[in-house]
Amino acid sequence: MANVLEALIYASERAASIARYCAASLSDENLVVTEKSGDEANSRFEHDFKTIADVLAQEAAKVEIGHHCQNLASSVWGEECGEINGHPIKLGDNVDKTALLLSQIVPKEQALKLAEGCHCELNPNLFGELPYDLPAIDDATLGVWIDPIDATAEFIAGVKNKHTADSESGLSCVTVLIGAFVKSTGEPVMGVVNQPFYDNGNGRILWGASYSDYGRLGGCETPSSHNDNTVLVSGAESPELVERFRSSGWEVKPAKGCGHKLLKVALGEAAAYVVTKGTTFYWDTCAPHAVIKARGGDILSCATLTPVTYMTNTENEKAHCNSDGIIAYSQQKVMYGIKTVFNKT
Repeated sequence: MANVLEALIYASERAASIARYCAASLSDENLVVTEKSGDEANSRFEHDFKTIADVLAQEAAKVEIGHHCQNLASSVWGEECGEINGHPIKLGDNVDKTALLLSQIVPKEQALKLAEGCHCELNPNLFGELPYDLPAIDDATLGVWIDPIDATAEFIAGVKNKHTADSESGLSCVTVLIGAFVKSTGEPVMGVVNQPFYDNGNGRILWGASYSDYGRLGGCETPSSHNDNTVLVSGAESPELVERFRSSGWEVKPAKGCGHKLLKVALGEAAAYVVTKGTTFYWDTCAPHAVIKARGGDILSCATLTPVTYMTNTENEKAHCNSDGIIAYSQQKVMYGIKTVFNKT
């Protein structure tokens, strides 16, 4: 299990490195923003976008996982297809070869900068020492879901403003999400949430492992406190549900980015995150789900109150949707209060 967790951590930092290189090096016109359409688009948004950073970060993360854990290489899937505006995104064997491939899409100077992000040395001390007692698990039984840059709209806005300060908008809401699940059961067992632009671009990583009776959190910051009465919602949540929470004594806060909201739950900065619509996907929730489970919480289907499970990639993007909505909570006692709001026992 340790080799898989190490692979996920390194892959998340590779994607984070590319996000930072893109934010620092690309101008607005060279970010290569394209609008998703059809099944690729999230129905919650009037316009759903991806950038060269999204696609390049995903491809680089896949390569990193294969490098550290070959048995996983054929079972890694992500939000993005591997092209942008008809141009396939691939990595070469070195900086020069990757820069040559990327120069077909962006100017040579920017292509070289992005290639450096794809091949730069990663800091092995960023995520701390891995635990010695991780249980054994056959990596061939696992699948991996990647969201290379969660909160793309905030990433685009942040690149335009070149803003990295800690806040509730822009680059600070961006996360890289990489999670592993057992293919036979759909159970999430390992997850890494990487926040590339935290602390003015220094970044931070939180990881979790939850398998059988084992649960462990780690990284550069682990939760030390717990918020018992704050629930996070998206701006699209129904006013009626918001009012029901408030009238039941909850503090309701809007927040941006699914991964950003779930990270707050994992860190104990919020008690729960609720979304009643089918606007989150496996790549959004698989990684933070494992982290939240490791601290004693869970992510449930809003409709059935059963744990969300994951499946392997299919041709139909909608099959990867958490179509019944989700309830993410940090501790079991929090769920009792949420059931009251939903009038469920």
